[in-house]
Amino acid sequence: MFVPCGESAPDLAGYTLLMPAVSVGNVGQLAVDLIISTLNMCKIGYFYTDCLVPMVGNNPYATAEENSAELSTNAEVYSLPSKKLVALQLRSIFIKLF
Repeated sequence: MFVPCGESAPDLAGYTLLMPAVSVGNVGQLAVDLIISTLNMCKIGYFYTDCLVPMVGNNPYATAEENSAELSTNAEVYSLPSKKLVALQLRSIFIKLF
């Protein structure tokens, strides 16, 4: 289930989705981290699902002390409307429920 940061889910029609391949070494996740940080993409929400290993951590993109208290979860969504780009950052692996 997508949980938006604002009051309603943004319209992402026509956007390009960028997402990592979760693998050994976290190369895909690090590449998406670099793109999100370099382009200063805004967090627009996250996915709440039991299909991913639960995790939480510090805000990896904090540049000021007031941002460092924000938490990061296992599946966050970032957007750059000027480029019509949306990034799904996965920070944990998928799990098999049954």
